[in-house]
This record gives sequence, C-alpha cells and structure tokens, in this order.
Amino acid sequence: MRNCCGRPAPEYLKAVLPLLEAEFDLFPNLKAVMLMEDVVKKMFNRIAKKRSGRNVIPSGSTYKLRGGAFYFGDVRVFPSCIMTGGNLLIERSKFEMASADIARMPALLKA
Repeated sequence: MRNCCGRPAPEYLKAVLPLLEAEFDLFPNLKAVMLMEDVVKKMFNRIAKKRSGRNVIPSGSTYKLRGGAFYFGDVRVFPSCIMTGGNLLIERSKFEMASADIARMPALLKA
C-alpha cells in the first residue's frame, strides 16, 4: 500500500484508490493490516468509509492510537510507525513500536 501512496498529492491519491481497493480484494483470507504512515492510514480510512460508511482508524497521533483494537470486518488493523529513512535514526522509539506491532500479528494467524 505504501508504494501506491508514495506521492501524497490529492489527485494522485484519488487516482490510486480504486487500485488499492482491488488489491485488498485479492486477499480474501487477510487477517491483519499494518498502516505504517499517515498517508496510508488516510487511504485505508477512505476505503473503509466507502465500504462501511465510517473510518476504521480515528484521527490522532499514531503513538496514542497503537493500544486500541481496530477492525475492518474481520481484519485487524494496526496503526503503526514508519520504519524507513531518517525517522529511525531520529526516533529510535518508532522502530521499537513497529517491532512490537509486528510481534503481535502471529497470534492473529493462529486464531
């Protein structure tokens, strides 16, 4: 999803939204989605709102939302921190938060 949202220009994001929706439909057994950037979170919310009439992830700082359990149907949605670029060098805690989110996912696969 990150690659499709690489340019946060509104026209571009509007153009790729149908592609993202189609991509999610390719994974009927999907159990979890990790949203690792604000733009990705926004795009996922657009898909959710189009399909269900409401956002999955409320607005707010990602680190404050991480403790919540968010679902899109049966799919667990994790708002998390981006793990690329200079962010990791500046804020080491982002790496630790994203690692903790990834560590929680295997339990979902067993359920």
